[in-house]
Amino acid sequence: MSGFNPDWDCSTSSPFCQFDLVGPAAFFDFDLHGKYGVEGEARWLNWHGEGNENEQNYLVGPRYRLFRYHRVSGWFKLGVGGGWIQTSGYPAAGSLKGSYFVYAPGGTLQYPLTHRWILRGDYEWQFWPSFAGPPTYNPTTGTVMQNNSGLTPNGLSVGVAYRFLGQ
Repeated sequence: MSGFNPDWDCSTSSPFCQFDLVGPAAFFDFDLHGKYGVEGEARWLNWHGEGNENEQNYLVGPRYRLFRYHRVSGWFKLGVGGGWIQTSGYPAAGSLKGSYFVYAPGGTLQYPLTHRWILRGDYEWQFWPSFAGPPTYNPTTGTVMQNNSGLTPNGLSVGVAYRFLGQ
């Protein structure tokens, strides 16, 4: 399960916002060596958004084990892929719907419960550099302002994983 600050209509950049998007996530990882691997993930943040706002993303990339302390292991990951957003109030004026390139550094903590079941916590900071929000109108100056600052959602995921193959 994931909870993300969508960075749209939120006044803070912390992972917690009044309208955090919530939804399920799925992932796979394949370790090429003891410390190196590949991870892919999909996230469907379709609930709790203001005015039916939602985001989905599909990312894949390398991961590297930073440490192992007793049974806990910490990983760094860098996902690259696509993100889809529908802003609040779509299709009203000042809203939008679209797909964008995303890259996302993050970290994962894993704790094996049994040989096959793993407890997992994850933090990810996404960057949507090509995102441009709808233009806004400034009535004081009478100008239309473009919003080309990108989007930076971030959040937490927690859950359990099942190991199909390997040690």
